Amino acid sequence: MKSILVLASLFFVYSSYSQQGEELLVYSLKGNVTVIENDKESKVKIGKVLKPGSTLKTQKLAKLTMVCKEGKALTVTKEGSFPIIRWKDSCETNNHNSVTSKYFKYIWEQLYMRSEDFKKNSAGDIAAVVRNEAPVRGEDDMEILFEEALDTVYYAAGDFPLSWRTNKDYSGKYYFRLYDSKAGKVVYKDSIVGNTLSIENLKRYMKPGSTYQWSVATKKTGEYTAGILKLLLTKNIDRQIINFQKAVDVPEDAAARYFRVAYLLQNGHYLANAFMYYQKAIKAAPNEEFYKEILLEFKKIPNRVGGAAQKLYFSLERSLPKSKQ
Repeated sequence: MKSILVLASLFFVYSSYSQQGEELLVYSLKGNVTVIENDKESKVKIGKVLKPGSTLKTQKLAKLTMVCKEGKALTVTKEGSFPIIRWKDSCETNNHNSVTSKYFKYIWEQLYMRSEDFKKNSAGDIAAVVRNEAPVRGEDDMEILFEEALDTVYYAAGDFPLSWRTNKDYSGKYYFRLYDSKAGKVVYKDSIVGNTLSIENLKRYMKPGSTYQWSVATKKTGEYTAGILKLLLTKNIDRQIINFQKAVDVPEDAAARYFRVAYLLQNGHYLANAFMYYQKAIKAAPNEEFYKEILLEFKKIPNRVGGAAQKLYFSLERSLPKSKQ
């Protein structure tokens, strides 16, 4: 019964979300742009929901990029007044599966789910999910678990940890092994107190271009094979970043460009580099909470395991620029 209630609540949240679609959301902004809604004029910010019936006003030199739910970007680069209804037929696209389209769909979803509109429409349904009790753990044997995002990691440099957790409380040692995937030989092994290991510590045992597999074991479990780790030359990743930077031809402010590159790096398994570019987005726009929220979610990839990885999380949280009130 409890599962049915949770599924029903999630269904209503999804229904509330899926009923939207005509709204445009502000993705990137340069200069002075305002919106008139219900005869009231206010300043436009990143993530602003623009509905049919409202009107944009752009000043000289302003540049605005909006995104449709369908994954298409729309731009305004001229001074003037623009009713949102003018773009009612502009969101249609036949290129739904392109990387760019998927990225802008992701942006629309993420921005909309953080908007006041979404919160008002789904507040009761979200509360229904929160009220359910946590499931009771079973009596299964202890297992070592790995975050799905760490299945494949391409690495050149930077501070990013491999991590794991157990389904039961455990405070003993972990036995880490790094294998050369081609030769099947162990190139590094160690016993570890804690559940993280910085990839930087493994770099000396790896060769650029080679692929490795890592595993973790305890005295209470067998050996659990985790993901693939591949060492790349920095210049190769730099080349990929340049390609990501050129991937779209719409106006972007610096923070939006850094964020997009970070997203593409994350989806391309360049996690250490993605972390750096998420940080760049925040430094470029320290007052935009959206970028901070996504970075903290990204940092939960290693931090979901708790323990030693939490040090990285709290260190990051302290380093984030504070918003001006």
